[in-house]
Amino acid sequence: MQLDRTEIVIRQRTALELFDLSVLVLKQHAGMILLTCAVLGVPLLALDVFAIHWMMGEEAYLVAEQLPSPEFAMRGRYISHLILLFVMQFPIISLPVTVYLGNQIFFEKISLRSLLIRLAPIAWRSLLVLGVVRLGLVGLFMEYFVERSVTFDLAMEFWLLFVVSLIGLILRACYPFAPEIFGLELCKLRTKSKDEITYAQRSRGLHRQLLSEHFMRFIAAGFFSVLLSLMLLGTVLFFQGTFLGDWQWNRWYDFLILPLVIWLVGTYIAVFRFLSYIDTRIRLEGWEIELRLRAEALRLMEPNRVNAGTNISDSSETSAESRLVESSAGKVIS
Repeated sequence: MQLDRTEIVIRQRTALELFDLSVLVLKQHAGMILLTCAVLGVPLLALDVFAIHWMMGEEAYLVAEQLPSPEFAMRGRYISHLILLFVMQFPIISLPVTVYLGNQIFFEKISLRSLLIRLAPIAWRSLLVLGVVRLGLVGLFMEYFVERSVTFDLAMEFWLLFVVSLIGLILRACYPFAPEIFGLELCKLRTKSKDEITYAQRSRGLHRQLLSEHFMRFIAAGFFSVLLSLMLLGTVLFFQGTFLGDWQWNRWYDFLILPLVIWLVGTYIAVFRFLSYIDTRIRLEGWEIELRLRAEALRLMEPNRVNAGTNISDSSETSAESRLVESSAGKVIS
């Protein structure tokens, strides 16, 4: 691990710069990022579709046929539930991506098998906080109690779509870095040692001073997510209409295209959140200086250490942040 030779240059960035850098990082490591996001993303999305597929069935149509547009009502109900479930599960889904990127920026290559091994010790605490306390898996559990004989179950869907989701989104907006605290800093929920920092202590230290910044970035991420999702869906519909002559939204969109699109957009947002975490540590802790000091300390301890690797950096003399150039050491994003 090269503490002062990072694939992403450690410096403060604005939200727009982080969005731009997220694209470059995703392009550089698309294969592994998509694979790690699929580890939990694909199974959970499959469970989501299985739990709510009845909303597009014949029974649901018979229930909604008294409405002016029953098919539109059915599809609107299905899509709102699917998106809500994914958004609530997103911190759990993005945990493997976080661990991968945390190692990759220091040129510490990690295989999928090694990544799964690293996730094992933090699995239960992550499931408890991200799945229960932060309501990530609560929505999926509640879906099995939704009344199917009505067009809208006030007793269950009201709480699921408005109350539970609102609480979950507020927690997500103000305290976004729980996956990084578990996956990268390996904080425990409780500890007997006074030298170890617990999850609650670390979360307060990392979030409280920049609550407004986190909230605004959450709003920006949501805005970009909607635009990107509409763009991808529109692109698929355009190619379908152009080459197949079918311009209609069909069942393929409900059960395959839409889940795939929100998963791809979620992968991009996972990279953005990870970069926001790095930016937060720089702002609060002067992380770039800490890394240099630690690197020099390691060199003093290991004078014969050989440094090598690929570098993604951004020089102060370079005007275009997103320009991709080739160097003798490998690819450089500057």
